[in-house]
Amino acid sequence: MKRIVLAAVAAALCASGAWARGPVYQLVEARTEPGPSADPLEKLIVVGISDDRDVRNRFEDKFVSYLRAQGILAAASHTLVSDLTNPGDRERILEELVREKVDGALTVRVVPLEAEGEDGWAAAWRAWAAAPSGVGDLVRKTVPVQKKKAKRYGVEFALWDIGSPRPLWAARTGTYGLRDLQMGVSDLLQAAITSLRDTPWLRPD
Repeated sequence: MKRIVLAAVAAALCASGAWARGPVYQLVEARTEPGPSADPLEKLIVVGISDDRDVRNRFEDKFVSYLRAQGILAAASHTLVSDLTNPGDRERILEELVREKVDGALTVRVVPLEAEGEDGWAAAWRAWAAAPSGVGDLVRKTVPVQKKKAKRYGVEFALWDIGSPRPLWAARTGTYGLRDLQMGVSDLLQAAITSLRDTPWLRPD
C-alpha cells in the first residue's frame, strides 16, 4: 500500500510539473533579412543590454569566445562601457563602434515582461524586427538601461551590419524567471549560435 501511495504521489507531481527538469532554453522565432548574401562580418562588438551586470557580462564574454574561435575579431562592450544603467553619455557607445572600426555588432537584450506579457512582447518584437532600425537606434532607445524587476524575462538577439537599416538576423527566446535566465546563459547562447550558422554573415565553425 505504501508503494502504491508513493507511486500515486509521484505521478501527481510529474503531472503538475513539480518534477520538471527545468525550462527549455530555445529560440521561438528568428528572422533573416532577405536579399543577396553579403560578405561575412570580420570584426564585431558584442553588446549586452541588461540591468543585470552578471547576465550582460556572461552573454558578451561567451559570444566573444565563440566568435574568436571562428577567426572573427570580437570585443565585449563591457570592457569599453562597464555600466549601461549609468553610462554617462550614451553616445560613447556609438563612438566606440567608430573608434574600434567594427563592421558589425551582435546585440543581446534582456526584456522584462511584467507590463506587456509574452503576447505583447512577441507582437512588438515582430514589428521592430521588420521596421527600419539600425544598431544606433537600438542603443539610443534602450540606454541607459532602466533597473526593472519582473517575474518573467525574454531575450532578443540581433546581428547588425553597422550600415544596415535593420538587423541582418534577429531572434527571440521563450520567457524565463530571473534565476532560470541566469542559469541558462550558455544554453541560450548555443541556441542563437545554431541559428546564426544558417546565415551568410558569420563563418561556420
